[in-house]
Amino acid sequence: MMLKSLIDNPDEVTKAWPQQPRLYQRTPASFQHLLTLKEVEQFVDAECLALRNVVLLKDSVISDPCRYTDEDLPGMPRRGAIRAHLDNGGTISLRGLERFKPSIAELHAALTQETGYRVHANAYLTPAGAQGIKYHYDPYLTLIVQLHGRKAWPVHAPCVDNPVREHGSFHLIGFTPEQRHYLEHTPPEQTFILEPGQVLWLPRGWMHSPYTVGEEPSLHLTIAFKERTPHWAAQQVIAEVLTLALQDPQMRATLPPAAIVGDSRTAVAEAREYLIGSLVTMDIEEMADLLRTAARRRE
Repeated sequence: MMLKSLIDNPDEVTKAWPQQPRLYQRTPASFQHLLTLKEVEQFVDAECLALRNVVLLKDSVISDPCRYTDEDLPGMPRRGAIRAHLDNGGTISLRGLERFKPSIAELHAALTQETGYRVHANAYLTPAGAQGIKYHYDPYLTLIVQLHGRKAWPVHAPCVDNPVREHGSFHLIGFTPEQRHYLEHTPPEQTFILEPGQVLWLPRGWMHSPYTVGEEPSLHLTIAFKERTPHWAAQQVIAEVLTLALQDPQMRATLPPAAIVGDSRTAVAEAREYLIGSLVTMDIEEMADLLRTAARRRE
């Protein structure tokens, strides 16, 4: 089980997903095979990072790629732009590492199979004395794997229960004035100072504002688990019902215009009756197999 390389008691964790931050201790050498500061520096100075693989951040502002795109090489940053951003105290985020770093691809594949969750892995390099993103929260669990340097993670409890992107979370609407006032005037519940070899379990919704500590740059790997929900399970079940419904000639019959733009109550009642009947007679074991397959499907 690859999850055990990151956290303690993975069998217990996968049965009862923790909802409080936790800190796990490994050795600094434990994660050197995944990514090192030297490798990131090589990516930057070799000018081999495509725009799809890098995002430039500073003080919660995401740089518009149009400002540093190479006009002669579409899809690539202008030569020296990423290094200049770092030299000016900016943070770089390496995206989609599982698609071009074999060690992370292996970890990504294993975690997807073990959890049934969608997983992505990003790395963040922040210079000493700098901050890439101020207070925000994510609609999924993140494991923060510290690779180099030190980084502080002040955290506040969620202001939204079980946030998802569709919920209208921070990622869509930002903080409300009340939430901003709370963050500005309330000390964090905890502050974790991560050092190489440590892993922070940060449940979805927990607000955080990380910044580097000390004289060295900070490099960490963020492993995001896009958790499945009862809503997701319901989507899979209904999708299977509707797929099977196409095999029924009655469900392929024509609904006349008057039945849908006029008095549509009969159409709604008949559809509801069909769905209820399908759900009641559904083979639970077969659907459970389909659900497990859907969870582990590469997306």
